[in-house]
Amino acid sequence: MQGLKLRIRLFIFLLLGTSSSAYAIADRFRCTWRDDPATSMVIGWDQLSGNDPVLYYSEKNHGQKVSFYERSTRPGYRIKAKGMFNHFVRLTGLKPNTVYHFIVKDSEGMSMPLSFKTAPDTPERLAIIAGGDSRNHRDARRKANRLVAKLRPHFVMFAGDMTNNDTAPEWRNWFDDWQLTIGQDGRITPIVVARGNHEASNKSVSTIFDVKNPGIFYGFNFAGDLLRIYTLNSLIPPGGKQRSWLEADLAAHEQVQWKMAQYHHSIRPHTAKKPERNELMVNWAPLFYKHQVNLVVESDAHVVKSTHPIRPSREAGSEEGFIRDDERGTVYIGEGCWGAPLRTNNDDKSWTRASGSFNQFKWIFVDEYGIEVRTVKVDSEERVQDAATTNLFSVPAGLELWQPESGEVIYIRNDKTAPPPAVTAATPPKKTNARDWSQFPLLRPDAATGKVRLEYALAEACDLTILLIDSNWKEITRAKLPNQAKGPYAKKMDTSKIPAGKYLLVIKSGKNILKRYRIDK
Repeated sequence: MQGLKLRIRLFIFLLLGTSSSAYAIADRFRCTWRDDPATSMVIGWDQLSGNDPVLYYSEKNHGQKVSFYERSTRPGYRIKAKGMFNHFVRLTGLKPNTVYHFIVKDSEGMSMPLSFKTAPDTPERLAIIAGGDSRNHRDARRKANRLVAKLRPHFVMFAGDMTNNDTAPEWRNWFDDWQLTIGQDGRITPIVVARGNHEASNKSVSTIFDVKNPGIFYGFNFAGDLLRIYTLNSLIPPGGKQRSWLEADLAAHEQVQWKMAQYHHSIRPHTAKKPERNELMVNWAPLFYKHQVNLVVESDAHVVKSTHPIRPSREAGSEEGFIRDDERGTVYIGEGCWGAPLRTNNDDKSWTRASGSFNQFKWIFVDEYGIEVRTVKVDSEERVQDAATTNLFSVPAGLELWQPESGEVIYIRNDKTAPPPAVTAATPPKKTNARDWSQFPLLRPDAATGKVRLEYALAEACDLTILLIDSNWKEITRAKLPNQAKGPYAKKMDTSKIPAGKYLLVIKSGKNILKRYRIDK
């Protein structure tokens, strides 16, 4: 159905924008990488009919004026797999951080104009969406895909289980739905894929995404030495050849500032329905800690989780082989929920930061100062406006972000002296009343000190005011913080002298409300 809708859009485009009378039956587009993301791109599609397709591309959008495009090439790899005739053009020698426009022309006509953007090759802030498990519920999957189009990340990390039974009809449906990630301007978001247990073989992934390594484990640098992302395969032995490659590659890229990994199975799933993955724990977790992998994205369990920074340990205070280590530990997030059946988050650990059960993906920002992780709840997608094309790091109106008690944003820093980044504040919550504070994060004072921890971010330097209001809307106290620099903050507030009760804490800049918390004591 989605493929039919795309072809209808192509037909309307032809009616409105050109005098041509035929269009190419090229559909189910996807962009991936085999080599340097800054200078290459793989463009794949399903050739439904027509012969001798040629891809024309240029830095300028020439619409369907084929002769105006500067370069052209034919698919270098074609394979019939999963009920599709997959064609792949492997472009190399591209300019970093550059938008390229392209069109496919075959014996029957031309496609609508599309585009992609190469990754930067020098340090620059990146926006990434990460998730997995989209195999069953197409409605939730489509909502998540539409949010990709609206948020316009540099790329998507997808950790497997795209379909339920790895059948041809399911894959055609999956790629039909994936077309919803294409922006209204025709921009395709590249996808970096891992294999899940519902992909019957490595070949299921390599043949339709043109993955260079048939073992489906590989690594890419983004923004020069700012970030390296490892995609691992938890469906083949994690030791042996895969572990040797991972250890050698991590050692060869010590100069990279930030490191992330993705794979399918969670080492310590946060639902009792899933088993522990000790083989991954033994082979990968020590390497993550030794070589300072900062963030790991897991899937498979169909719950939501984030951990505090942790490291492998059997010492006193550890649980299930991990212990909290705020200085050098790795943060693990996940675990799926792109449309697969949700499970109960009933297996938290002592080092769990937060857990839940809802359709979601992770929205990750990376720059030289650190990594920020937000969890996007996808079910309210219809209310979300498109992100501004010039600011991929703003929170668009209507976007629903998870706000657990531990805070909306996870900040990862490895240089305590580095200046904080400019973070765009989230859209202020809707107006509330004294009886409806449940939407705000709950803070509980420390039993010993009476202090609560406040986290917020400033998009620009400003004067702050912090208000404490009781359930009758009476102001109890206020504190003024002049000349606050932009960036993320974590502060402690003493509530030991405040009577027991329920309170609303408001952080304001002028008349703008930046953050609200509820306090029960």
